[in-house]
Amino acid sequence: MLRTLGVLGGMGPLATASFMNQVIALSPAKNDQEHIPMFIRNIPQIPDRTKFLMGIEDENPFFELKKGFKELSNLGVSCIVIPCNTAHYWYDALTKNADVHTISIVKSVIKKVKATNKQKVGILATTATLNMGIYQNAFKQHKIDFVEPNPQQQADIMDGITAVKAGDLNTGSNLLSKAYDLMLAQGADCVLFGCTEIPLVLDEQANQSPDTCLDTIAILAQECVNWAYTNAHQPTLSSVA
Repeated sequence: MLRTLGVLGGMGPLATASFMNQVIALSPAKNDQEHIPMFIRNIPQIPDRTKFLMGIEDENPFFELKKGFKELSNLGVSCIVIPCNTAHYWYDALTKNADVHTISIVKSVIKKVKATNKQKVGILATTATLNMGIYQNAFKQHKIDFVEPNPQQQADIMDGITAVKAGDLNTGSNLLSKAYDLMLAQGADCVLFGCTEIPLVLDEQANQSPDTCLDTIAILAQECVNWAYTNAHQPTLSSVA
């Protein structure tokens, strides 16, 4: 019997749908019954993470995130994941004293970078993710070099992310493709898709040059699949991955 995965999603809805699809696609299931059971909490009304962390809006997303985390816990899920990079800012607070296993998107990325021996990572992410040092701090801790965008590049990246959230995938693709190319031109040997909207429009790059792409949705999905099938017949863990 496979354990149940809880997904604290809605940030944004397209990213959540993509995450679920990738968990299904990566699963070594031969029939319906062998797929991972999932509860998806796709509530997009969680306050904007970037706007709060940038001081633009006052409503703290933590309380809605905590509510969602508790709802999934009450459903009896065996593991909770959050397919949103900016929301990782509240990861420690959300998982403190939690009695359910969790998988961190940031720790999953670090594991992937080290396993593939990447030397310098270009970071594409929201301004809040960058300003909070969510990935920079993790990279420094593990002695991984990285490239950050300059202010103009970051403005274009945010415009691209905003376009994807609004459903304007063509504009998002154009802006984020340019940002991806610039990261490689600045010496990065791979580019982190550090916002879960980014891989939705950089799928061509991921397909044509997978070694230069760190797709956070795909990386987290693979970690969830590994966890579910490896631990299918073991007792529930309460530790945080």
